[in-house]
Amino acid sequence: MIATTDALDLSASEEPAIPAGEPAPPTGKQVAVVGAGAAGMACAIGLGMLGNGVVLYEARSRERMHEAPPLEASEREVFERLVLKGRIRCEYGRKLGMNLELSDLHLWHDAIFLGVGLASSRVLALSGSDPAGLVDAGRRVAAVYALDDLLALPVPQRAIVIGASRGAVGMAARLKQLGARDVTLALRHALAPDGREEEVARASFVRVRGWVAPLEVLRDERGAVESVRFEQTRLLGDCVVDTGGFTEIATHAVFKAVGRTNGPERDPAVRHQSREGDRIQVDGCFRTALPGIYAGGDSVAPRLEQGQARRHGLLAAQAIHADLLA
Repeated sequence: MIATTDALDLSASEEPAIPAGEPAPPTGKQVAVVGAGAAGMACAIGLGMLGNGVVLYEARSRERMHEAPPLEASEREVFERLVLKGRIRCEYGRKLGMNLELSDLHLWHDAIFLGVGLASSRVLALSGSDPAGLVDAGRRVAAVYALDDLLALPVPQRAIVIGASRGAVGMAARLKQLGARDVTLALRHALAPDGREEEVARASFVRVRGWVAPLEVLRDERGAVESVRFEQTRLLGDCVVDTGGFTEIATHAVFKAVGRTNGPERDPAVRHQSREGDRIQVDGCFRTALPGIYAGGDSVAPRLEQGQARRHGLLAAQAIHADLLA
Protein backbone atom coordinates (compact mmCIF):
# COMPACT_ATOMS: atom_id res chain seq x y z
CA MET A 1 0.00 0.00 0.00
CA ILE A 2 1.11 3.57 -0.58
CA ALA A 3 2.63 5.36 2.39
CA THR A 4 1.36 8.56 3.92
CA THR A 5 4.61 10.49 3.40
CA ASP A 6 4.69 11.68 7.02
CA ALA A 7 8.37 12.59 6.65
CA LEU A 8 7.73 15.13 3.93
CA ASP A 9 7.43 18.84 4.55
CA LEU A 10 5.09 20.17 1.91
CA SER A 11 4.76 23.55 3.58
CA ALA A 12 4.11 26.39 1.17
CA SER A 13 6.45 28.62 3.17
CA GLU A 14 9.61 26.67 2.34
CA GLU A 15 10.86 26.71 -1.23
CA PRO A 16 12.34 23.33 -2.26
CA ALA A 17 15.61 23.40 -4.17
CA ILE A 18 16.89 21.30 -7.05
CA PRO A 19 18.96 18.54 -5.37
CA ALA A 20 22.75 18.92 -5.63
CA GLY A 21 25.58 16.41 -5.59
CA GLU A 22 25.48 12.87 -6.93
CA PRO A 23 22.20 11.00 -7.44
CA ALA A 24 21.15 8.38 -4.92
CA PRO A 25 21.65 4.67 -5.70
CA PRO A 26 19.05 3.25 -8.10
CA THR A 27 15.73 2.23 -6.58
CA GLY A 28 14.72 0.01 -9.51
CA LYS A 29 11.57 2.12 -10.00
CA GLN A 30 10.65 3.87 -13.24
CA VAL A 31 8.38 6.91 -13.44
CA ALA A 32 6.78 8.56 -16.47
CA VAL A 33 6.78 12.37 -16.44
CA VAL A 34 4.43 13.86 -19.02
CA GLY A 35 5.25 17.41 -20.06
CA ALA A 36 8.66 19.10 -20.07
CA GLY A 37 7.54 22.43 -18.65
CA ALA A 38 8.78 23.82 -15.34
CA ALA A 39 6.79 21.33 -13.22
CA GLY A 40 7.65 18.29 -15.32
CA MET A 41 11.35 19.08 -15.62
CA ALA A 42 11.67 19.75 -11.89
CA CYS A 43 9.84 16.52 -11.10
CA ALA A 44 12.07 14.54 -13.48
CA ILE A 45 15.22 15.98 -11.89
CA GLY A 46 13.94 15.36 -8.36
CA LEU A 47 13.01 11.76 -9.13
CA GLY A 48 16.30 11.09 -10.91
CA MET A 49 18.36 12.51 -8.04
CA LEU A 50 16.42 10.32 -5.60
CA GLY A 51 17.50 7.23 -7.54
CA ASN A 52 14.52 6.59 -9.78
CA GLY A 53 14.54 6.03 -13.52
CA VAL A 54 12.51 8.62 -15.46
CA VAL A 55 11.08 8.71 -18.97
CA LEU A 56 10.16 12.29 -19.90
CA TYR A 57 7.44 12.57 -22.57
CA GLU A 58 7.12 15.92 -24.36
CA ALA A 59 4.77 16.92 -27.20
CA ARG A 60 7.23 19.43 -28.67
CA SER A 61 10.25 18.48 -30.74
CA ARG A 62 13.76 18.45 -29.31
CA GLU A 63 14.57 21.59 -31.33
CA ARG A 64 11.60 23.53 -29.99
CA MET A 65 12.45 22.48 -26.44
CA HIS A 66 15.99 23.82 -26.83
CA GLU A 67 14.64 27.17 -28.06
CA ALA A 68 12.78 27.84 -24.80
CA PRO A 69 14.10 25.60 -22.01
CA PRO A 70 12.22 26.02 -18.67
CA LEU A 71 15.41 25.47 -16.65
CA GLU A 72 18.03 27.80 -15.29
CA ALA A 73 21.68 27.13 -16.15
CA SER A 74 22.45 25.22 -12.93
CA GLU A 75 19.30 23.14 -13.25
CA ARG A 76 20.04 22.37 -16.89
CA GLU A 77 23.46 21.07 -15.87
CA VAL A 78 21.89 18.67 -13.34
CA PHE A 79 19.33 17.55 -15.91
CA GLU A 80 21.95 16.84 -18.56
CA ARG A 81 24.07 14.91 -16.07
CA LEU A 82 21.10 12.69 -15.20
CA VAL A 83 20.48 12.09 -18.91
CA LEU A 84 24.11 11.06 -19.40
CA LYS A 85 23.88 8.69 -16.44
CA GLY A 86 20.79 7.06 -17.91
CA ARG A 87 18.53 8.20 -15.08
CA ILE A 88 16.38 10.33 -17.43
CA ARG A 89 15.38 9.39 -20.97
CA CYS A 90 13.52 11.91 -23.17
CA GLU A 91 10.91 11.06 -25.78
CA TYR A 92 9.90 14.06 -27.91
CA GLY A 93 6.84 14.41 -30.13
CA ARG A 94 4.67 12.38 -27.72
CA LYS A 95 1.27 13.89 -26.87
CA LEU A 96 -1.46 12.51 -24.62
CA GLY A 97 -4.60 11.61 -26.53
CA MET A 98 -2.74 11.37 -29.84
CA ASN A 99 0.26 9.03 -29.80
CA LEU A 100 0.42 8.51 -26.04
CA GLU A 101 -2.23 6.81 -23.89
CA LEU A 102 -2.52 7.09 -20.13
CA SER A 103 -3.36 3.40 -19.80
CA ASP A 104 -0.19 2.45 -21.69
CA LEU A 105 1.92 4.67 -19.46
CA HIS A 106 0.42 3.14 -16.36
CA LEU A 107 1.32 -0.31 -17.60
CA TRP A 108 4.91 0.59 -18.51
CA HIS A 109 5.83 2.60 -15.41
CA ASP A 110 5.61 2.37 -11.63
CA ALA A 111 4.04 5.85 -11.39
CA ILE A 112 3.10 8.82 -13.58
CA PHE A 113 3.43 12.56 -13.05
CA LEU A 114 1.28 14.77 -15.29
CA GLY A 115 2.82 18.18 -15.82
CA VAL A 116 0.75 19.03 -18.90
CA GLY A 117 -1.31 22.16 -19.33
CA LEU A 118 -5.04 22.29 -18.77
CA ALA A 119 -5.95 21.85 -22.43
CA SER A 120 -4.10 18.54 -22.56
CA SER A 121 -5.38 17.43 -19.17
CA ARG A 122 -8.99 17.58 -20.30
CA VAL A 123 -8.52 14.44 -22.39
CA LEU A 124 -7.64 12.47 -19.25
CA ALA A 125 -11.05 12.59 -17.55
CA LEU A 126 -9.34 13.21 -14.22
CA SER A 127 -11.24 16.30 -13.14
CA GLY A 128 -13.71 14.16 -11.17
CA SER A 129 -13.35 11.26 -8.76
CA ASP A 130 -14.33 8.35 -11.03
CA PRO A 131 -11.20 6.39 -12.04
CA ALA A 132 -12.98 4.18 -14.57
CA GLY A 133 -10.56 4.83 -17.41
CA LEU A 134 -8.08 2.15 -16.36
CA VAL A 135 -10.22 -0.64 -14.94
CA ASP A 136 -11.55 -2.61 -17.92
CA ALA A 137 -9.36 -5.68 -18.41
CA GLY A 138 -11.21 -6.75 -21.54
CA ARG A 139 -11.05 -3.66 -23.72
CA ARG A 140 -8.36 -1.54 -22.14
CA VAL A 141 -4.64 -2.12 -21.92
CA ALA A 142 -4.59 -3.07 -18.25
CA ALA A 143 -6.72 -3.47 -15.18
CA VAL A 144 -5.36 -1.46 -12.27
CA TYR A 145 -6.68 -2.49 -8.90
CA ALA A 146 -5.96 -2.65 -5.22
CA LEU A 147 -5.89 -6.19 -3.84
CA ASP A 148 -9.38 -6.12 -2.31
CA ASP A 149 -10.96 -5.13 -5.65
CA LEU A 150 -10.23 -8.57 -7.13
CA LEU A 151 -13.23 -10.00 -5.26
CA ALA A 152 -15.58 -7.99 -7.50
CA LEU A 153 -13.97 -9.06 -10.80
CA PRO A 154 -14.49 -12.07 -13.07
CA VAL A 155 -11.44 -14.29 -12.58
CA PRO A 156 -9.50 -14.88 -15.82
CA GLN A 157 -8.04 -18.27 -16.71
CA ARG A 158 -4.72 -16.64 -17.53
CA ALA A 159 -3.40 -13.46 -15.95
CA ILE A 160 -0.24 -11.38 -15.85
CA VAL A 161 0.57 -9.21 -12.83
CA ILE A 162 3.21 -6.55 -13.48
CA GLY A 163 5.45 -5.34 -10.68
CA ALA A 164 7.92 -6.45 -8.03
CA SER A 165 6.24 -4.93 -4.98
CA ARG A 166 4.80 -6.93 -2.14
CA GLY A 167 1.36 -5.85 -3.33
CA ALA A 168 2.00 -7.28 -6.80
CA VAL A 169 3.10 -10.61 -5.37
CA GLY A 170 0.06 -10.65 -3.11
CA MET A 171 -2.23 -9.88 -6.05
CA ALA A 172 -0.74 -12.73 -8.10
CA ALA A 173 -1.18 -15.15 -5.19
CA ARG A 174 -4.75 -13.94 -4.66
CA LEU A 175 -5.63 -14.54 -8.31
CA LYS A 176 -4.47 -18.15 -7.95
CA GLN A 177 -6.56 -18.55 -4.79
CA LEU A 178 -9.59 -17.20 -6.63
CA GLY A 179 -9.22 -19.85 -9.35
CA ALA A 180 -6.99 -18.43 -12.10
CA ARG A 181 -5.29 -21.38 -13.80
CA ASP A 182 -2.11 -19.64 -14.94
CA VAL A 183 -0.67 -16.50 -13.27
CA THR A 184 2.65 -14.90 -14.26
CA LEU A 185 4.38 -12.24 -12.19
CA ALA A 186 6.44 -10.10 -14.62
CA LEU A 187 9.05 -7.62 -13.44
CA ARG A 188 11.90 -5.54 -14.90
CA HIS A 189 14.48 -7.07 -12.59
CA ALA A 190 14.72 -9.88 -10.03
CA LEU A 191 12.69 -10.18 -6.86
CA ALA A 192 14.13 -8.85 -3.61
CA PRO A 193 17.14 -10.90 -2.45
CA ASP A 194 15.61 -11.72 0.95
CA GLY A 195 13.38 -14.26 -0.79
CA ARG A 196 10.12 -13.46 1.02
CA GLU A 197 8.17 -12.47 -2.09
CA GLU A 198 9.63 -15.37 -4.08
CA GLU A 199 8.59 -17.77 -1.32
CA VAL A 200 5.02 -16.46 -1.45
CA ALA A 201 4.94 -16.79 -5.25
CA ARG A 202 6.29 -20.34 -5.16
CA ALA A 203 3.86 -21.43 -2.44
CA SER A 204 0.96 -20.07 -4.53
CA PHE A 205 2.22 -21.68 -7.79
CA VAL A 206 2.72 -18.28 -9.39
CA ARG A 207 5.21 -18.24 -12.27
CA VAL A 208 7.85 -15.52 -11.82
CA ARG A 209 9.31 -14.03 -15.00
CA GLY A 210 12.07 -11.57 -14.21
CA TRP A 211 14.06 -9.20 -16.41
CA VAL A 212 11.24 -8.25 -18.78
CA ALA A 213 9.65 -4.82 -19.42
CA PRO A 214 6.12 -4.53 -20.88
CA LEU A 215 5.95 -3.05 -24.37
CA GLU A 216 2.52 -3.78 -25.82
CA VAL A 217 -0.71 -5.60 -25.06
CA LEU A 218 -1.87 -7.63 -28.07
CA ARG A 219 -5.59 -8.20 -28.66
CA ASP A 220 -7.70 -10.65 -30.61
CA GLU A 221 -10.18 -9.72 -33.34
CA ARG A 222 -12.81 -8.87 -30.69
CA GLY A 223 -10.48 -6.45 -28.95
CA ALA A 224 -9.95 -8.61 -25.87
CA VAL A 225 -6.51 -9.00 -24.30
CA GLU A 226 -4.66 -11.95 -25.87
CA SER A 227 -0.99 -11.59 -24.84
CA VAL A 228 1.63 -9.11 -23.69
CA ARG A 229 4.82 -8.39 -25.59
CA PHE A 230 7.87 -7.75 -23.40
CA GLU A 231 11.39 -6.56 -24.01
CA GLN A 232 14.06 -8.49 -22.15
CA THR A 233 16.19 -6.47 -19.73
CA ARG A 234 19.48 -6.92 -17.89
CA LEU A 235 21.60 -5.18 -15.30
CA LEU A 236 24.33 -2.91 -16.66
CA GLY A 237 26.34 -1.40 -13.84
CA ASP A 238 23.67 -0.20 -11.45
CA CYS A 239 20.95 0.37 -14.09
CA VAL A 240 18.39 -1.95 -15.68
CA VAL A 241 18.70 -1.64 -19.47
CA ASP A 242 16.91 -3.14 -22.48
CA THR A 243 18.66 -5.91 -24.40
CA GLY A 244 16.82 -5.75 -27.73
CA GLY A 245 15.37 -9.23 -27.22
CA PHE A 246 11.61 -9.77 -27.07
CA THR A 247 9.16 -12.33 -25.69
CA GLU A 248 5.38 -12.75 -25.55
CA ILE A 249 3.29 -14.21 -22.75
CA ALA A 250 -0.30 -15.31 -23.41
CA THR A 251 -2.93 -13.90 -21.06
CA HIS A 252 -6.59 -12.94 -20.76
CA ALA A 253 -6.04 -9.97 -18.44
CA VAL A 254 -3.23 -7.72 -17.26
CA PHE A 255 -3.15 -6.43 -13.72
CA LYS A 256 -1.01 -3.94 -11.87
CA ALA A 257 -1.11 -3.79 -8.09
CA VAL A 258 -1.35 -0.21 -6.87
CA GLY A 259 -2.04 0.68 -3.25
CA ARG A 260 -4.48 3.37 -2.27
CA THR A 261 -4.45 6.04 0.40
CA ASN A 262 -6.16 9.27 1.21
CA GLY A 263 -2.91 10.65 2.57
CA PRO A 264 -2.41 13.66 4.84
CA GLU A 265 -3.31 17.13 3.64
CA ARG A 266 0.23 18.54 3.69
CA ASP A 267 -0.51 21.29 1.18
CA PRO A 268 -4.20 22.25 1.38
CA ALA A 269 -3.63 25.12 -1.08
CA VAL A 270 -2.87 22.66 -3.88
CA ARG A 271 -6.00 20.66 -3.11
CA HIS A 272 -8.10 23.83 -3.11
CA GLN A 273 -6.66 25.09 -6.39
CA SER A 274 -7.31 21.80 -8.13
CA ARG A 275 -11.01 22.03 -7.27
CA GLU A 276 -11.44 25.12 -9.45
CA GLY A 277 -13.24 24.35 -12.71
CA ASP A 278 -12.29 21.16 -14.50
CA ARG A 279 -8.66 21.03 -13.45
CA ILE A 280 -7.15 17.69 -12.42
CA GLN A 281 -8.10 17.10 -8.81
CA VAL A 282 -5.29 16.14 -6.44
CA ASP A 283 -4.75 15.78 -2.72
CA GLY A 284 -2.11 17.58 -0.69
CA CYS A 285 0.58 15.22 -2.01
CA PHE A 286 -0.36 15.71 -5.69
CA ARG A 287 -2.12 12.31 -5.97
CA THR A 288 -5.03 12.09 -8.42
CA ALA A 289 -8.10 9.86 -8.11
CA LEU A 290 -6.23 7.14 -10.02
CA PRO A 291 -3.71 5.24 -7.87
CA GLY A 292 -0.13 5.76 -8.96
CA ILE A 293 -0.91 8.88 -11.01
CA TYR A 294 0.11 12.34 -9.83
CA ALA A 295 -0.35 15.82 -11.29
CA GLY A 296 1.01 19.31 -10.77
CA GLY A 297 1.65 22.63 -12.44
CA ASP A 298 -0.91 24.25 -14.75
CA SER A 299 -3.10 21.14 -14.87
CA VAL A 300 -4.04 21.55 -11.18
CA ALA A 301 -3.64 25.29 -10.50
CA PRO A 302 -4.36 28.36 -12.68
CA ARG A 303 -1.90 31.08 -13.65
CA LEU A 304 1.16 29.60 -11.99
CA GLU A 305 4.47 31.38 -12.19
CA GLN A 306 7.45 29.29 -13.24
CA GLY A 307 8.81 29.16 -9.68
CA GLN A 308 5.49 27.85 -8.35
CA ALA A 309 5.29 25.22 -11.05
CA ARG A 310 8.85 24.13 -10.27
CA ARG A 311 7.88 23.82 -6.61
CA HIS A 312 4.98 21.53 -7.57
CA GLY A 313 7.33 19.28 -9.51
CA LEU A 314 9.92 18.99 -6.74
CA LEU A 315 7.38 18.31 -4.01
CA ALA A 316 5.57 15.79 -6.20
CA ALA A 317 8.88 14.00 -6.79
CA GLN A 318 9.34 13.63 -3.03
CA ALA A 319 5.81 12.29 -2.61
CA ILE A 320 6.13 9.84 -5.52
CA HIS A 321 9.47 8.58 -4.25
CA ALA A 322 8.12 8.00 -0.72
CA ASP A 323 5.04 6.21 -2.05
CA LEU A 324 7.07 3.92 -4.33
CA LEU A 325 9.40 2.84 -1.55
CA ALA A 326 6.63 2.21 1.01
